[in-house]
Amino acid sequence: MKLRMLLATSLITALFAASANADEIWSLPSGNQIVYDRDIGNVAVLTYRPEQGQGQGQIFVVGLGGQSNHRGHYQAYWVENDDAGVACPVAITDANGHVWHRWGLATIAFQKPGFPSSIKLSRGECLTAPAASITARPVIGAGVR
Repeated sequence: MKLRMLLATSLITALFAASANADEIWSLPSGNQIVYDRDIGNVAVLTYRPEQGQGQGQIFVVGLGGQSNHRGHYQAYWVENDDAGVACPVAITDANGHVWHRWGLATIAFQKPGFPSSIKLSRGECLTAPAASITARPVIGAGVR
């Protein structure tokens, strides 16, 4: 009986931890939002609407997947649809075979080790090193903190 209770508790804890990331949202200075969309192994996929274009941008954060505590600084890369701006001279292809002509390197830094935490984002175009940064603030309940 104790083993069943322990397994049930472990399962509920695991499910709660997995779903917590999907609820994380940050507000950008533009008013657009970044959403913690999903994990692919140890890579977290954050999505956002670019300031230009019709599609959805994605940020692939290596090492963040499955991490809800002890967050710090991460290397990442971003992709956007071609209509969001100038294309890179070389395209990249993701694991699903989608070809991206607009992409770049990025860094993500959490201000605190757990949610809610602001994040500082820097990005570069194509192979240019990430430069200027912006801060996205966490959205909690009905507001931004």
